[in-house]
Amino acid sequence: MGKYGILRRTQFMLFFTLMMTSILLMLTAGLFLSLTWNESLTAYKKQVIRDQTHKMAFTLRSNLEPGILSKEQTEWMRKAVNIYAMHVRYYGPDHQSVLFDSVPKSHKWAVPYTVSVPISVNGVLLGYLDTFVDLNNVQHIPYLAFLANNLVHQNKGNIFFVILISILVSYGAARWLSRSLRTSGKMAELITSGDRDIVIPTAGMKELDQLTHAINTLSADFTKQETWRKQSMQDLTHELRTPLTSMLSRMEALIDGIYPVNEENLNRIYAEIDRLCRLVDEVEKLSEAEGARFQLVMQQVDLRELVKDVYENMIFLVKDKGITFHLHHLHVPCPVRVDADRLIQVITNVISNAIKYTPTGGTIGVGLSVKDAHTVTMYCTDSGIGISEQDLPLIFNRFYRADKARSRGTGGIGVGLSIAKALIEAHGGTIDAESELGEGSTFWLHLPLAKSIH
Repeated sequence: MGKYGILRRTQFMLFFTLMMTSILLMLTAGLFLSLTWNESLTAYKKQVIRDQTHKMAFTLRSNLEPGILSKEQTEWMRKAVNIYAMHVRYYGPDHQSVLFDSVPKSHKWAVPYTVSVPISVNGVLLGYLDTFVDLNNVQHIPYLAFLANNLVHQNKGNIFFVILISILVSYGAARWLSRSLRTSGKMAELITSGDRDIVIPTAGMKELDQLTHAINTLSADFTKQETWRKQSMQDLTHELRTPLTSMLSRMEALIDGIYPVNEENLNRIYAEIDRLCRLVDEVEKLSEAEGARFQLVMQQVDLRELVKDVYENMIFLVKDKGITFHLHHLHVPCPVRVDADRLIQVITNVISNAIKYTPTGGTIGVGLSVKDAHTVTMYCTDSGIGISEQDLPLIFNRFYRADKARSRGTGGIGVGLSIAKALIEAHGGTIDAESELGEGSTFWLHLPLAKSIH
């Protein structure tokens, strides 16, 4: 995994990110609450100091008399100061002359707070009692000192608890969020190692489900393409081997004198060479068709005329097999912008297949239909041998043959429909088929309509 492998793990990155985010959020919230709490605590301290000052004043009033304090009263005042743990200054009735003072002269106050309470006895004002407290230093006041120390320890405990909860929640969330990703990653590795049957379950976040679906689709497509590639290579190899083997055997027989060098044997060798040429020609056509989008000579024509021309050219082939051939006329113009020669090639291929696989006495119908203002459909339906359900989705693949034995007998290699599909798609259209084995097939060519005929 490498020196920094763990730092690249999704679970660790999620855990670290969530933990730091939660801690920052909680510390921010704690700071805000701390500021609010400090304000409340300061107000509470002031209230306690005011209460203590009033209690001290109430206690002193029974022991004070107008005028200067006696020695006993001064001593009693000092005891009260020690009991209540606050610095005091006792003024006369004018609130100017100081009769008692316990406030240190050189003391520096961080946050000074003063409470002044008048002391009266039987309606006679004896003086004013002022208390002085540093709100940042209340250690000398037992109750406030206990409260402050308790809050410090409580805050430390809360911070530790918050961090612990953040770690646990972040780890759980990171593990949960990365679980599907870990599973998908492991299964993807199995797929890349050759196990194509694995389907990754979609059970995570929306984006992860989209990624998983894409991987599953790619894997399924790759499996289909790989299967098709192997099948097509086998078919192509067989198609090449058969005429080559036949020619080689006949040539050896002619050289050894087993077969006489006459027109019949030479014609058989010629037929095999012709078969090879047609095979190469079909492969070349397929390659050309796949690049047809860049080679089409487009012109606007009436599709009815193209279909009619192909129909008339193939009537004689159908009569030779004793097949009933119908052209269903459409009286609505069907303007399309196409390469006429290429499209005739496609239509011819589809009808030729129908003729090839329809037995004597069968029927073939060709026609056009317009279902909306944007698309025209050319269809060819037959009562031929049909295509099996498992072969039907594959008939447009290159080199695929639903009837391999018949294809070999006629020299085809299964590229006719592939060429048709490539050419139709190059015109911006689509081709599809419907069939039932033993009942016949129907092919549809869908092309975009042009605006008008010129």
